[in-house]
Amino acid sequence: MRCWLCKTIEQELTDLEGVEKATVDFDKKTATVVFDKTVQNPEKLTKVVQETGDGKTYKVSNMKS
Repeated sequence: MRCWLCKTIEQELTDLEGVEKATVDFDKKTATVVFDKTVQNPEKLTKVVQETGDGKTYKVSNMKS
């Protein structure tokens, strides 16, 4: 079963210019985002994730590039 907030976060991320794909795994509490580094940056992606929820439910950590 998909989490509605996960789907919302995915949509918010994929709507950003330069983001090719975003998937959120509710059970693992992870997100995978494929993006163009010349257009987007990790700070902006982090802000979108945190602002889409209540700022507490989902946090960004252990970011890899």
